[in-house]
Parts: sequence; structure tokens; C-alpha cells
Amino acid sequence: MSFYRILSKIQPKRNLYAFTVGAAAGCTVGLCGWGGAQVIIPSMTLPASFANYSQLSATGIALSSLSVSTLSSGYRFWEKDRVHIPIVLAIGIPAVLSARVGSHVAKKLSGDALALFFNGFSIVLIPTHFYIQERAKGRQNEAASKEQEHDGDGIASSATSSIIHPLPWPQVAQHASFGICSGIISALMGVGGLPLTMSYITEATHLPHHYVQGTAVCALIPSILVSAASRIHAIPMQAAVSVALGAMVGGYGGAQMALGLTEEQLRTVYMTSLVVFGGRSTFGAARNIRNILQAKQGR
Repeated sequence: MSFYRILSKIQPKRNLYAFTVGAAAGCTVGLCGWGGAQVIIPSMTLPASFANYSQLSATGIALSSLSVSTLSSGYRFWEKDRVHIPIVLAIGIPAVLSARVGSHVAKKLSGDALALFFNGFSIVLIPTHFYIQERAKGRQNEAASKEQEHDGDGIASSATSSIIHPLPWPQVAQHASFGICSGIISALMGVGGLPLTMSYITEATHLPHHYVQGTAVCALIPSILVSAASRIHAIPMQAAVSVALGAMVGGYGGAQMALGLTEEQLRTVYMTSLVVFGGRSTFGAARNIRNILQAKQGR
């Protein structure tokens, strides 16, 4: 009898939709380095029979399922030696501790307040991301010119040197301080801290973009797992499993595509994703503010 009861709860269309959403989100994370939550949360809160989850539940689904896609895409970058392990540890370990704080704060916020933070923070950061990527592009062009001037002199690039040598303690402290902030933000946004982490690593380390993306994804894995575990009570497991399976497939495929792109192509994909998701966040933030004001007027 219990077996038939379990079968009766299975919803093929809803699970197929969730799997498709997860695959799209995972591919986005693997290819762009971020955007998974921007795909999952609006898709799972859609007012339709196959979605219609609360903001808190959708954020929990995003955290739990994208922990799988970040693991699969992070493994792919690590396998191709595109991860700076010392930076991962310096950012990732403090982020685990602060993610618990962020999760407690998230539980106290209303759905619209949580959504407003998610959308508003994304909007504020977009100009910063563009500025940092333009600076990185300028540094890359300057480094290419210097390499041509010193061609054959056996001079290693600064990016390569930073990859090989261990981190000095002042840099460890700097990365750890950022890790504390990124853990809280990731818990509140549902993996929305990935673009922030990518911009930080780009500016602080001058690593090539493939290393930036691989390192950022791996650095946030611990805090994402902790945030997902803290919201286990609010996560609809059937939807989360379906999204996670899709995210695992999409994350590996997206990382594979990213590794096949040149430095300039990958940066272009990343900056395009900022425009696309930034526009969606602008409309979402306006809707959240309207809902919050209407709720206050109704009291």
C-alpha cells in the first residue's frame, strides 16, 4: 500500500519541468560561472501548476541542486587544472562559517524581502562586474604586448607565477575576509555570490579567466552545501532531486563548453550573461518593492 502511495505522489510533468530547469541552470553555471539561481528561482516560483513554490522553497531548491552542478562543473575545471587550490581554501573555509549566519537571517525575511535582496544585489553589482572585466581585458592586452617584447627571454607571466607560488599570509587574510562576506551573500541569494567571487578573484589575483571561473566555483562549494543543509526543512525534496539531476548533467556540459572557449570568448559570454540576468533582476526588484509596499498598506 505504501508503494502505491509513493507512486501516486510522483508527478511526471512537474519532475520533467524541474529536470529541464536544473539542466539549464547547471549549464549556465558551468558556462558563465554564475546565473544558476537566476534561472532556478524565477522558474520554480512561476505561478503555474508545475511550479508555484515559495521564494524560500525556491531558494532552497537552488542551493541544494546547484551544489550538485557546482560540484560537477568544479570537478571538470579541477580535472583540467584550472583551479587555484590555495585561494579555494582561503575563501571556502571562512565562507562555510558565515553561510550559517546568512541562512539564519534568510529564515527571518519574508519572501518578497528575500527576493528583493536577490534582485537588488544583482542589479547593484552588474556595473562593478563590467568595470572589473574591462580592467582585466586591459591587463590581458598589456601582458600580451609585454610577452611579444620579451619573446624568447624566458620571462614567465605574472598570472603563471601566481598560480605556481603559494599565497603569502596577507593575501590569505584578505581572501578569508572576502570568504566571510561571500558565505553570507550566497546563503541569502541562493548561489548569487558566484559573480561577486569571480569579480573579486579577477581583481585581486589577475588570474586568467578560466582559472577565475574554476576557482570561484570550487571556493563556494562548501558554503553552498552548508546553506542547503540548513534549509532542508523548507526544500520540496522531489523537485529538488529532479532539479539536481538536471543540474549535474548541465553543469558538466557547461564546464566542458567553457573549457573549449578562448579567454576572450569566455569573458564575452560572462559579460553577456550580466546583461541578460541584470535586466530580469531589474523587473523583479520593481515587482518586489511593489508587493512589499502593498503589504504594508494592507496592515
